[in-house]
Amino acid sequence: MQAFDYCSVGFNDASKEIRILQLSPSPTWSSPLECRIFTAALGDPARPFKALSYVWGSDTTTYNMRITVDDPQTTNANNTTGDPQIYHLIPITTSLETALRYLRRPTDPTTLWIDQICINQSDIPEKNTQVALMGKIYAAASQVLVWLGPAAAGSDLVMDAWNHIGREAHSWGLESYCTQERNHLLLAMAYNSNPDANEETRKLRSLLVRAAEICAPLLRTGMMQAWFEREWFKRVWIVQEFSMCRDTVIVCGEKNIGVEPVKTAVLVLQLALGNAGFGSKEFAVLRPGVPVARLNEFMEEPTRRLFSVRARRQRFEKGERGAEGDKLHVILRKLFVGRETRATEYRDRIYGVLGLAVDAEELGIVPDYTPGLETTARILTGVARAMVEKGGQVDNILCYSQAPKTREAGPLPSWVPDWRGNLRKSYHTITEAVDTPLYAASGDSRVEVVPPPENNDKILGLRGYVVDTIERVAEGAWDDMNWDYVRYLRYLTQFDELYQLSLEKGVAIHGQDHNTIQRRKEEARWRVPIGDVYWSESGVSHRATPEIAIEHTRCVENVYVFQVMDRLDGVEFDERMAAWQKRFQDGLVGSNYRQSMTIMEGKRPFLTREDYLGMGPAEAEKGDVVVVFCGGRIPFVLRPKKREQSMFTLVGEAYCDGVMDGEIIEKGDKQTFFLE
Repeated sequence: MQAFDYCSVGFNDASKEIRILQLSPSPTWSSPLECRIFTAALGDPARPFKALSYVWGSDTTTYNMRITVDDPQTTNANNTTGDPQIYHLIPITTSLETALRYLRRPTDPTTLWIDQICINQSDIPEKNTQVALMGKIYAAASQVLVWLGPAAAGSDLVMDAWNHIGREAHSWGLESYCTQERNHLLLAMAYNSNPDANEETRKLRSLLVRAAEICAPLLRTGMMQAWFEREWFKRVWIVQEFSMCRDTVIVCGEKNIGVEPVKTAVLVLQLALGNAGFGSKEFAVLRPGVPVARLNEFMEEPTRRLFSVRARRQRFEKGERGAEGDKLHVILRKLFVGRETRATEYRDRIYGVLGLAVDAEELGIVPDYTPGLETTARILTGVARAMVEKGGQVDNILCYSQAPKTREAGPLPSWVPDWRGNLRKSYHTITEAVDTPLYAASGDSRVEVVPPPENNDKILGLRGYVVDTIERVAEGAWDDMNWDYVRYLRYLTQFDELYQLSLEKGVAIHGQDHNTIQRRKEEARWRVPIGDVYWSESGVSHRATPEIAIEHTRCVENVYVFQVMDRLDGVEFDERMAAWQKRFQDGLVGSNYRQSMTIMEGKRPFLTREDYLGMGPAEAEKGDVVVVFCGGRIPFVLRPKKREQSMFTLVGEAYCDGVMDGEIIEKGDKQTFFLE
């Protein structure tokens, strides 16, 4: 048999057509895989197909699949061939071979679109064109099959659990509560201290208890965690593949289940775990046999972001009122901030979600698989520029350009994000949970982009305002916000040293009235460590009010209490601990203030020449400049380039007390900043 030649089934127009393969049936697992391949217009209702979402695994091709190509002279009106045709061989990876053997039916053919086969991966121009269509391909599929892999580590039991809990949740009507308007009602019933408050609450609590009983052994043995840790959940491409089609089915071994029952089942279990965390007796089955680590692992499971993106995209496709879908910068943040998401081709961190982004056409990003690190860097730079210039994004791009950048992305300018995994969260994004943005450092201005010198695409020109030059920085960054009284004592002491210096300066940055100046200077002590945003137990953040000063005092006192208790033992320690527990139960230890401090993780306190206190990036140094860009809601720290006027490198985002509400626009003169 001869090798398959893609020219034998070429496109008339690769931007409007796709290849589809028809997997031949077989009742025998081990029989050779055979298929035929043909072209069709994308969206042709006469050529329905299912699209496969899977993990390629190794690029090594270990199996040769038999393939035939349609000959128009021997193909009848039913799209089936007449006489037997000559087989060709096409190499495929082991993971795909396994998937096809599971998906192959005994008596009927299976019509599929599979990227590994249906795109000529060695033809760069074709790959560029077809990859640009992939969002539309998955949207046009009659069904998307998510292949997780063969059954292993109790996966059959996990699939059965999702199926059972999902059906019961649907019968109760859980989906009707999964809206912004009714979600609070669901939470109120789920965490009601009286489980028999009313019939609806009683039924929901019964459902949660049943879910806990079903899932406790799966959590205890690690089976559920093993299911979530499958490689499929870690890949970039799966987000787009999972989200575009209305009918998406998860297949694991011989089991399959629709995504909606999984979504509701996961939500039910999370509500049950929340009750277990509060110590509810009904959920004792989850304690103590299930370690806390297991519960925490599940609360961070990876389907939350998948279902979030999918729900927003599906509402957008249906044209629901207020359904805007996700822009590219939002999707990139969901994938790469605080989590690891992988792609074999580094540029696929962009291309893998391009068809999912509602602003993709506006941004004008076109796939380019020309090999080389220089090409990758050029692509990432072009994407960042498009999101700033065409998308009007400044904060949402620059805050994720974090050092040190990965070498895999090639040589990037300081202002271009590399979108590597586990980027630090931006404190700016907390404003998205409220209707009105919490910060407005540039007032109501819009982004102003200036052409770079000599049209150098690696340089970004922005208009904005200089706030001041950094004079001092704290000794170290707040690099770990997990509770440790020694650590928090160091953080608070570092900041207080700068705070005391600011009191001595007496510069009038908060107006001319003496009382106002003094009051605002004193407020900086409790505003700056939390970025002037206070977290409440309701989960909603808001700008800090003067009452928060009390919480700051309690937080500081609590740190010193632990310092004292660390030196005690015996009866004296027990008495102090009992007193502390009473204060904790009464909400008098500043826990919410300490929680609010966590948004400044990765930053270090600074003081400027003109007496501005703030929190800047860990890399900030004396001599760096704090600026506010037009159209930006938060300040940034820049490093001036020696001997090059108006040239800077981006250091990172910052909070700067006294400029977060547009004050600098009234004080400063607008100027141009060129970022390299």
